[in-house]
Amino acid sequence: MCGIFAYLNHLTPKTRLEILDLLIKGLKRLEYRGYDSAGVGIDGSSGTSEISLVKSTGKVKLLEDRIHALKDDLNFDGVHTVHVGIAHTRWATHGAPSDVNCHPHRSGDKNEF
Repeated sequence: MCGIFAYLNHLTPKTRLEILDLLIKGLKRLEYRGYDSAGVGIDGSSGTSEISLVKSTGKVKLLEDRIHALKDDLNFDGVHTVHVGIAHTRWATHGAPSDVNCHPHRSGDKNEF
């Protein structure tokens, strides 16, 4: 089984760290469902349409640690007034658990959600 948690922020200033923390807390509430990997997808740190994906096999705590290791790349202190993010856990039914197979995935030639 898997779980999906999304966050939409419109005209409420939040730092990227606050947004990522909300997504991680959402995943932690879904941990009881069982999973083998997790990931988050958020708007790019530069405020463009670029999407930043962070994925990890194992527990949500490992994903959280990976996110904090990328704090400079993810621009934790950047404040956004419009933002969207998705967090996803996966239970491998097709393909072995790996960072490549972790959700969320990109789609299309432009790597949009």
